[in-house]
Amino acid sequence: MTGHLRLIPEEAMTPDLDAAIRRGLCVCFPDNAADFSLTRSWHGSGPAWTALVEDDGLILAHAGAVDRVIRAGDRPLAVAGIQNVYVLPPHRASGLSNLVMKAVMEEAARRARDCGLLFCVPRLERLYSRMGWIALPADTPVVRVDGGVECPIPGKNIAMYYPLAQRDFPPGLIHLQGNDW
Repeated sequence: MTGHLRLIPEEAMTPDLDAAIRRGLCVCFPDNAADFSLTRSWHGSGPAWTALVEDDGLILAHAGAVDRVIRAGDRPLAVAGIQNVYVLPPHRASGLSNLVMKAVMEEAARRARDCGLLFCVPRLERLYSRMGWIALPADTPVVRVDGGVECPIPGKNIAMYYPLAQRDFPPGLIHLQGNDW
């Protein structure tokens, strides 16, 4: 493996490291470069911890985790909401996404989260499934709060969970208790 794996709690994030991550986000998500040039948060939701693979100041791979209590069906769940996963193009298919996702979820388990929750486009479902993530049924409603208004997450996304303390995801409406990540 090129580079070294690091897990960084948000309170230990330095301005230089923040800028390096944002540069990688801009490369990997060019349609959202205007946002990521300013912040690592997505829709106002920022990470509580971050896993990354760094090589000489260049962030090769990254995953952030939003710490949130959501409602699933009729019960609260403490989730690690996965956001902004990327691997720089020259380093894809090298296992780096597995490394950062494993580190993020190990920290989620250490923090006693019930499960992980992520939203992705359908073409990434296979990648995350290989890491142990489970797709929720396509008809599972997911509600976010954007500007004080409840609305569904974008239809292009699917929801996947990673079992930790909660082995099975409760059926019913998922309310994110805030905006998506």
